[in-house]
Amino acid sequence: MEKLIPNRSYYLKWFVTLLVITLIIKWLIAIYFPLTGDEAYFAVWGKFLSIGYYDHTPLVGWILYIMLKLGQSNLILRMPTIIATTILAIAIFCFLKSYDYRKAFLISVLYLISPINLGAMFITTDVPLIFFSFFSGMFIFYALKKNDNLFYYFLSGLCLGLAFFSKYFAVLLALAYIVYFLAAKKSWKRTFGFLLLFLMVLPFGLINLYWNYTHGWANLMFNLDTRNVGATFNWHFIVLYLLVIFYIVTPPIFYYLLKHWKKLFQKLEYPEFSILVISFVVPFIFFLCLSTIKSIGLHWPLSFVPFVYLSLICYLSSTDIIRSIKFMVVFTAIHLILMAAIIFTPVQTWQRFGIKGHQYSDLVFILKHNAVRDQLNQYNRNYIIASPSYAKAVLMYIDSNDYSPTFGHGSVHGRQGDFITDFRTMKNKNFAILDTKKPKLEDYTPYFKSVKVEKFKLYDAKFYVVLGDQFNYPKYRDVVLRNIYERYWQVPKAVPHTPSFYCEKYFADQNHGMCQ
Repeated sequence: MEKLIPNRSYYLKWFVTLLVITLIIKWLIAIYFPLTGDEAYFAVWGKFLSIGYYDHTPLVGWILYIMLKLGQSNLILRMPTIIATTILAIAIFCFLKSYDYRKAFLISVLYLISPINLGAMFITTDVPLIFFSFFSGMFIFYALKKNDNLFYYFLSGLCLGLAFFSKYFAVLLALAYIVYFLAAKKSWKRTFGFLLLFLMVLPFGLINLYWNYTHGWANLMFNLDTRNVGATFNWHFIVLYLLVIFYIVTPPIFYYLLKHWKKLFQKLEYPEFSILVISFVVPFIFFLCLSTIKSIGLHWPLSFVPFVYLSLICYLSSTDIIRSIKFMVVFTAIHLILMAAIIFTPVQTWQRFGIKGHQYSDLVFILKHNAVRDQLNQYNRNYIIASPSYAKAVLMYIDSNDYSPTFGHGSVHGRQGDFITDFRTMKNKNFAILDTKKPKLEDYTPYFKSVKVEKFKLYDAKFYVVLGDQFNYPKYRDVVLRNIYERYWQVPKAVPHTPSFYCEKYFADQNHGMCQ
């Protein structure tokens, strides 16, 4: 009997079915997985809308500003991630189906069941970065394919600008475009197209420069200087980076790309895909170079991974992709089982794995921060709820909708609170400061008329609450806030800037002219 070959409607039916199934899984993860500190931090951005933020450019804050108008449940906050990853799956299928319908189906299925789609339901700056980087790549692809169509260059530049407004890593995609342009055949129309593309990014760059100029060059200093203090060569970072690529590209795809490595240096079956290949090769090489002196975060190369999936149509056979799907089912299932274990395992069970002391208290807070914040309700009327940890402070804020500042020096991360918090307004107020470590009273007594420590237990974890009465703002300003100013808010004299917002807020009345 002649073997029946599935038609296009068969593949489309199964694609839609899998799309719905994965959408339901993502929906459930978004609802039940505890909100993370980073997600709460970005939600706070949405509560204090701005054209720039301490850590990154502002787009995720704008998105969450809109979502917060609908509510602040886990599902609502994570809805942009669900929508973005789902649209990417559809776009991969629609983009590839004109080349090879069966491969398009298989590659889109591979993406649908991958951890990057199913297991990453968190709302972070990477979500709009991945989304707009992907579509910038798609539009420049069509621009090149359609005889350097200027409208597609325009759209690619617009998306690249929005990607830049999500995170600075979009600059690496721009670098990939430059590398392609320098190596490709030139024409006046192509040259004008690339010029138009980068002109579309210019307004986003100028807005970002203006915000930095008026805010102590905050996110530029953070990304280029503050977070990189002490960077030095370490071969462990290189090994770690290679493991990061192995993981985020996923083992089966990584294996097959290595197996067919010769194809990477040969003419592609579809030559126009070279722009997409360059769009992940150039950033990956950049991160490899950077890994010689700095540990590369797991999410750093993430925005360029969708280009890997698109490029598979040039490198892998249908058999290779099917084998990858079989592996991916198991690989992703492990992730989902671990996430389910985190969600549904009684929290006390983690003590059996040797997690004790304040590490266990930190874990309980991560998994049950709503319940921890509820324990502090008794202090709501007479105390400002705070924490020495910015992650704990922002989670308590989102859980209760009562602003919780970071008390103390904090760290290089999460300093958006320096813009938001005004300790001048808290003079003589009372504080209830939550910590998972036993506090040292000498860290608090200089700044209050009286201090005492109370503690409570939740799920066998110990939590401490420093109760400080009548906050001594002048003393806190002269010690803590001055140290923060000197450590985090000094701008090199050679760099033009407006008077320091931080200095003007806290020290302008003490020393005239010091804030210039």
